[in-house]
Amino acid sequence: MAILSGTVGALIALLLTRHLGATALIAIGSPGVTFLGVTGTVKHIEEKLGLL
Repeated sequence: MAILSGTVGALIALLLTRHLGATALIAIGSPGVTFLGVTGTVKHIEEKLGLL
Protein backbone atom coordinates (compact mmCIF):
# COMPACT_ATOMS: atom_id res chain seq x y z
CA MET A 1 0.00 0.00 0.00
CA ALA A 2 2.83 2.39 0.85
CA ILE A 3 4.62 1.89 -2.46
CA LEU A 4 1.41 2.35 -4.44
CA SER A 5 0.64 5.59 -2.59
CA GLY A 6 4.19 6.81 -3.16
CA THR A 7 3.98 6.05 -6.87
CA VAL A 8 0.70 7.93 -7.25
CA GLY A 9 2.15 10.89 -5.33
CA ALA A 10 5.25 10.91 -7.53
CA LEU A 11 3.16 10.83 -10.70
CA ILE A 12 1.06 13.74 -9.48
CA ALA A 13 4.20 15.69 -8.55
CA LEU A 14 5.70 15.06 -11.99
CA LEU A 15 2.57 16.19 -13.80
CA LEU A 16 2.23 19.28 -11.60
CA THR A 17 5.84 20.40 -11.97
CA ARG A 18 5.76 20.01 -15.75
CA HIS A 19 2.41 21.78 -15.99
CA LEU A 20 3.69 24.70 -13.93
CA GLY A 21 6.74 25.07 -16.17
CA ALA A 22 9.51 23.80 -13.93
CA THR A 23 12.93 23.03 -15.36
CA ALA A 24 13.77 19.44 -16.26
CA LEU A 25 16.00 18.93 -13.21
CA ILE A 26 13.31 20.07 -10.79
CA ALA A 27 10.67 18.04 -12.64
CA ILE A 28 12.78 14.90 -12.11
CA GLY A 29 13.81 15.58 -8.50
CA SER A 30 10.43 16.54 -7.14
CA PRO A 31 8.74 13.17 -7.79
CA GLY A 32 11.67 11.35 -6.21
CA VAL A 33 11.42 13.33 -3.01
CA THR A 34 7.63 13.03 -3.03
CA PHE A 35 7.85 9.24 -3.45
CA LEU A 36 10.16 8.91 -0.46
CA GLY A 37 8.08 11.22 1.72
CA VAL A 38 4.71 9.66 0.94
CA THR A 39 6.00 6.09 1.19
CA GLY A 40 7.64 6.74 4.55
CA THR A 41 4.58 8.49 5.92
CA VAL A 42 2.16 5.75 4.83
CA LYS A 43 4.47 3.06 6.21
CA HIS A 44 4.67 4.88 9.55
CA ILE A 45 0.87 5.19 9.70
CA GLU A 46 0.44 1.50 8.87
CA GLU A 47 2.84 0.56 11.66
CA LYS A 48 0.96 2.72 14.16
CA LEU A 49 -2.36 1.14 13.15
CA GLY A 50 -0.90 -2.37 13.44
CA LEU A 51 -1.38 -3.21 9.77
CA LEU A 52 2.24 -4.31 9.24
